[in-house]
Amino acid sequence: MRICERKEYFLRENVSGAENRECTFRFEANEAGLIFFFSVRDEDVISPFREDNEDIWQADAVEIFLSPDGDPVRYKEMEVSPYGIRFFADICNADGKTPQIYKIAPAFEAKAERTQAGYRVRIQISFAALGVSDMRKIKLNAFRLDKKADGRQLLYALGPTFCESFHRAAYFMNLEAEHEVTG
Repeated sequence: MRICERKEYFLRENVSGAENRECTFRFEANEAGLIFFFSVRDEDVISPFREDNEDIWQADAVEIFLSPDGDPVRYKEMEVSPYGIRFFADICNADGKTPQIYKIAPAFEAKAERTQAGYRVRIQISFAALGVSDMRKIKLNAFRLDKKADGRQLLYALGPTFCESFHRAAYFMNLEAEHEVTG
């Protein structure tokens, strides 16, 4: 599957792959970098985190795993909470199942805003911050974590991994920009 620029996609339940219409994702590209957009319907937004690089994945958040050169072993993890708290890491996942996570200072901008139905997130990152030289090589997947008041956490993905983990680079997809863009 290829992810087409400006096309809106619904994320799916991660384990079963079942359709879910509570979160949309799309991207745009320009000469400087990439912009990602999430729109989330969530009746009980839960996110107690206040500082960048806290483990925001333990609550409500949206995520992008992105390999700048298509390498399934090394990729970036970008997360944003419904309140704009960011998480950024370099990932090394040699066996495709056991990621080594190295937190780094967030090199991307994020804007989050609450809506009547949930929240929206906009993530912008430069090709330079990603180390991208050719956008055609980029592979990524997009995710949503939905923490419930009863303690459960539901997982959603653009490309479901069919397990309880998002760290499965085999499910990353290529981007298709409207115009030729190189970093």
